[in-house]
Amino acid sequence: MTKKIVIWGAGKIGRGFIADLFAQEGYDICLVDESPELVRQLNEQGSYTVVHAGSKNIEQIKISGYKAITTQDSEELQKEFDSTNLIALAVFPKNFETVAAQVRKLILQRKANGFDSAINLILCTNLIHAGPKFKEFLLKDLAPDQVVFFNDCVGIVEALVIRIAPVPPQEAVDKDPLVVWTNGFAELPVDKQGFRGILPHIKSLRLVEDMRAEEIRKIYTYNMCHAVLSYQGKFFDYPLLVDCLEDKVIRVEAESALSEVSAALQKEFGFAEADMRNWIANVLEHTNNPTVGDTVARSAADPKRKLARDDRLIGPTLLCLKNDIDPKHLIRGIAAAFHYYDEGDPSSIEIQQTIKKMGIAAAVRRYCGLGAEDESLLQRIVEAYRRLPLEYAWRKKSWQAYQLGMEYEEKYHGCGQSVVAAVTEVLGVFNEEVFKTATGLSGGIGQVNDSTCSAFIGGVLSIGLIFYRERKNFDGDRESKYKNFELVQKYRTRFIEELGSNYCAKIHTAKYGRPYDLTDKAEQKKFDAAGAHARGGGCTDVTGKASMLAIEVLSESLIERELSRETSDAK
Repeated sequence: MTKKIVIWGAGKIGRGFIADLFAQEGYDICLVDESPELVRQLNEQGSYTVVHAGSKNIEQIKISGYKAITTQDSEELQKEFDSTNLIALAVFPKNFETVAAQVRKLILQRKANGFDSAINLILCTNLIHAGPKFKEFLLKDLAPDQVVFFNDCVGIVEALVIRIAPVPPQEAVDKDPLVVWTNGFAELPVDKQGFRGILPHIKSLRLVEDMRAEEIRKIYTYNMCHAVLSYQGKFFDYPLLVDCLEDKVIRVEAESALSEVSAALQKEFGFAEADMRNWIANVLEHTNNPTVGDTVARSAADPKRKLARDDRLIGPTLLCLKNDIDPKHLIRGIAAAFHYYDEGDPSSIEIQQTIKKMGIAAAVRRYCGLGAEDESLLQRIVEAYRRLPLEYAWRKKSWQAYQLGMEYEEKYHGCGQSVVAAVTEVLGVFNEEVFKTATGLSGGIGQVNDSTCSAFIGGVLSIGLIFYRERKNFDGDRESKYKNFELVQKYRTRFIEELGSNYCAKIHTAKYGRPYDLTDKAEQKKFDAAGAHARGGGCTDVTGKASMLAIEVLSESLIERELSRETSDAK
């Protein structure tokens, strides 16, 4: 037999990954697809482009000399099956039963035509342990002797598809309507034990001894990371995964979830710590590729499938619990998925309708396959589901406070008063009298920089408008007073972590190289020339961050207050 591979499914993975790998090794390529229109395009065009979009360079590969046929063309399909021993099935799991029935018929006829040599089916799909599921459909309705033949001569080979193929840029489509835009990942790990007969030998094929561990690692890291990024990034309507990674908070969520499952994978399968460290670094590097332009919509699509018990979110969470690892950030990723909605995604619409009709707990049980033994996990998911939108709403407020703080300092000067205005306006508690009292909070205290930063003091005053001791309780209410102290201490810690000090002269030195004596007119001019009041510079940045940090510190307690109120109302 000539070197030939039949690729069933001429979509992005079929023609943009499998065809790419095997064409480079001199294989004849036959693309099979259920879409007559796609097959017509492939044949009329005669070639197409696969783009390897690396973070540093872009390589374009031209694929030509292939044959394309439809799944309805049974005569041509049979000829192709009779003349090869290698089939790649790049199809979705939901199509397994239909495809298996078609393939079963073709293999039986292949044998009847006198071609009874071994034939291997490489399953190129994102599904853990896809082999047994596909084999169940493939062996359906076979006679006992046929089952023996299929077991002996038909290899069902699981593969790990790590290459990403997002929507290509429009200018690339204009040049080539069939272009496939990829990250260029050049390795296809396959289950060595699944093959029958002669093993194919191509550079990009990595034969794996323990495929179960490898596929779990891939789904629980690559796919999980993309899911966490996309579902959390949707709260801010980020279009791309790289945008999600640019967001420091969301990046920490993804990195922390990866850290959790990495520890679990090491315990469960014996992966070496150094190996997992390199693997996780590669996950983040491949994801953080702006040239690929992988979208949130692609990674978030079909949340119903992705929330299944053995898929990319619940699966690693249960693995962590099994190995006594707290899956805190994985749980938050699951909760975010239950908030996902896209009017063009039937799966997300169904989930939201179920939540509205039955409640979040019932929806989690249904879509995640959780039973009575998982009640503790269920409750944590429900709690995270309630908490996440509050957290992200407050994050938006903190960013609003940052922008306002910078704007007011740039326009009006007076760090402390600008912080008071920004924070209280965002919170809806602006108080003219408090605003007046902050007049002297500028350049330290009254322009004397040998004192506490006035922006910091403005934040302290703002916190006191939310958590306070009233005059009528001057002699008591220790609980409110000490709650204020707790928040101010937390605010001080974060302020110093962010800016290095809460002392005006030291902040000046960090920002400008030296402190400025603002009681001196000549120094004031030099201070202005150093960019003190420029947008995003010096003291405008300090004022914006002081405003943002005050909101962040307040939000944690206000979220708890809101959640407690919701719980009380529910009772």
